[in-house]
Amino acid sequence: MASGEFVLLATPGEAAESRRLGISVSRKVGNAVVRNRIKRGVRDWFRRQRGLLPESVDLVVIARPKANRLNGGAAIDLALEKTWARAKRQWKTPSQR
Repeated sequence: MASGEFVLLATPGEAAESRRLGISVSRKVGNAVVRNRIKRGVRDWFRRQRGLLPESVDLVVIARPKANRLNGGAAIDLALEKTWARAKRQWKTPSQR
């Protein structure tokens, strides 16, 4: 699923009870300080949401250039929550396929 700031890709994980995160922030988003701030915010969001995520999921978060406008962790959280809410509607576990 995509929003203006992030693209979130979710797939069922290979191992049971495995929640993994991948982050991609290109130089188009901003300089190293901006990219690292976004990565820290995404990791923090993932750490806090870990218990609410499906038991076995691999998430990849790709930051879009608009992500550089997000000031602070609260704005990053809000953008990721919005994107994850849209992705959950399309999420299918292996038993639902």
